[in-house]
Amino acid sequence: MTSTHRLTYSNRLRVFIGPDDSVISFLRPLRRLDGFDSYSVNLTRLPHPMPASEITATLSATPGRNYVECIGSADVLVIELCTGADGTPRRYLLGLPGDRVGHPGVDVPNGTEPMRVYPDEIFDAEYAAEVFATYFHTGDIPAGFQLRAVLD
Repeated sequence: MTSTHRLTYSNRLRVFIGPDDSVISFLRPLRRLDGFDSYSVNLTRLPHPMPASEITATLSATPGRNYVECIGSADVLVIELCTGADGTPRRYLLGLPGDRVGHPGVDVPNGTEPMRVYPDEIFDAEYAAEVFATYFHTGDIPAGFQLRAVLD
C-alpha cells in the first residue's frame, strides 16, 4: 500500500493511510474522542507518497508542517489547520464566518488543559470528518471558514 498521510491519535498512536481510504477512516476515531484520554486526531501529509517499507522511525515521529487536527471530544471539537506554504509554519483555528467580540468563552477539553475558543469555532465529529476528507483529497480545507491565527 502507498501511504500519503499519517493519522496521529492523541500524540501517541500513528497510522499511515493512502488514497483508497475513505471518510470513515476519519469519522471512527473522531467519534471516540473524549477530551481527556483521547483528545486529538491529527492528519499530516507525508512529504511524498511512499510505500510502508520506506517509512522510517524518524519520518514517523517528525511533526508535519502541513496538517489538519481536531482537539476536544466528539461533540465539542475545534479544528486547527497548520500550513507551511510560505516556508513558515502558521496555525489557525477554523470557525464559521462572523464577528468575534470579547475573549473566547467556550472551554474545549484538551487532555489536561482546556482550550478557550469562540462558539463559532466548535464542531462535532461528523462535521470535522468532512473537513478531514476534503483536506485528505485536496490538500486544503473546504471554502467558507474564517481562520483565526493561533498564537503560541
